[in-house]
Amino acid sequence: MKCFNHSSISALGTCKACGKGLCNYCLTDLEHGLACKDKHEERVKSLELIISQSAKAYADSPKNIFLLPAFLVFMGLIFVSFALFEGKSFVSFPVVMGAGFVFFGVLFFIRMRKVYLSKANKVSHD
Repeated sequence: MKCFNHSSISALGTCKACGKGLCNYCLTDLEHGLACKDKHEERVKSLELIISQSAKAYADSPKNIFLLPAFLVFMGLIFVSFALFEGKSFVSFPVVMGAGFVFFGVLFFIRMRKVYLSKANKVSHD
């Protein structure tokens, strides 16, 4: 492959942002990728930031599967406790809302756990 800008010089690599072949004079090595000198350096840095943040978010996902379900169950228990403390019947609006929150909290936990376990199994088999 030849340099995009210098057709007589062999390319040493490709720009991570645009994919063009670059020679030693046209590239900047950013340690995590090559970039067109004075053109795509910031874009390649941004791409690396996006990739590293995505990797961190994916690594944190096992902890995050509990956040929404825990919040929903907590809110459900608040609704039910409030209704029972006020002496409301079991078919009152706050009790029904609380039961709905608890139900969806459990449902989201089961669903998220199943999704996470299927991804973990898929990664371990690869």
